[in-house]
Amino acid sequence: MSDSNSYSSSRCSCECSRVCFCDRVAANITYWTKDNPGRRFEACPIYNPVTKTRGCKYFRWLDETQTGWQKKVINQLVIERKLLKNEVGMLKKENDMLKNGAKMMKVGNLESESVEVANDRN
Repeated sequence: MSDSNSYSSSRCSCECSRVCFCDRVAANITYWTKDNPGRRFEACPIYNPVTKTRGCKYFRWLDETQTGWQKKVINQLVIERKLLKNEVGMLKKENDMLKNGAKMMKVGNLESESVEVANDRN
């Protein structure tokens, strides 16, 4: 896991959304920390990245506390997903290199065919 404080955020304008103490629609946030992997909560949407504080301190968990085995499984799946993404990236690069190599071979073959045709004419 890369960052122990990673999270994703979204704002929902549906009727079920709660309003924070600043009278704004609360942001729905998913934490991706080792202690709370995939655990959702809502909080004040005003966030200061410098101080890492929220506007009015409104906070409410949306999910129950996870058990030890749930955390372990989710954290393992997060790691496996990252490994698979890295592997896909490497395979894409390898595929691009093979395509470029095939193009160069094709050009080389065309050039040698042109030389052979020119030699046959002489």
